[in-house]
Amino acid sequence: MNGEVMGRPSAAPFMLFLFIIWLASLFFQMLYFVSIPGFFKALGLSPKVALALALASIIGSLVNIPIKKVKRRVEVEVETPVEGLARVVFPAIPFGPEVSEEITIAVNLGGCLIPVAVSGYLMAKHPWLWPQYALDTAVTAIVSYLTARVVPGVGIAVPVFLPALVAAVVAVVSCPHGGAASVAYVGGTLGTLIGADVMNLRKAIRWAGAPVLSIGGAGTFDAIFIAGITAVWIAFLVPH
Repeated sequence: MNGEVMGRPSAAPFMLFLFIIWLASLFFQMLYFVSIPGFFKALGLSPKVALALALASIIGSLVNIPIKKVKRRVEVEVETPVEGLARVVFPAIPFGPEVSEEITIAVNLGGCLIPVAVSGYLMAKHPWLWPQYALDTAVTAIVSYLTARVVPGVGIAVPVFLPALVAAVVAVVSCPHGGAASVAYVGGTLGTLIGADVMNLRKAIRWAGAPVLSIGGAGTFDAIFIAGITAVWIAFLVPH
């Protein structure tokens, strides 16, 4: 370039930007985690039990317990040799050849069994709130079902904060005399589980293409975990 040496832009500003983003993300995650016992305390649980449940949920998200195996019929492409051509690939057709594919249905320890157990405890402890529990769970389930999407190779995904917001609003409106935190947790977790995972299970078996479909895992664990925690947080802070 006319004898001049072109200098390469320094990567330092970009690396600094990435470091700041990572640091901010780490800070908010730590802040969120430290706040968990306080959120569970709104449910009437001791700080030790709350922290144990939070840790068990996070670690348990890595554990999928198989409960059933199902077979899915998959149409395959047909490769047919044609004279003068190497081969012609015909795409799968409705009545073309099929093969069986085995899919394992599992339940996630941290995203299904633990939230269900906590919800069962809360419903047994506050039986007078059963109508509110049912209403919140039903509304959150419908919203979760309508917004959930089947992600190929993963399973079912749902908008992370939407079930939490819906569960919290329904809880605050339906519990003017107290109990909103408990109702928000149950509605947020069970509603997301039922609406996103259970009601979309057949669709996921047919279209997801994942070897393991975990209820409460993969694409819905974050939504279920955050739905329970955030719903309690919102319901606990909003005056009612």
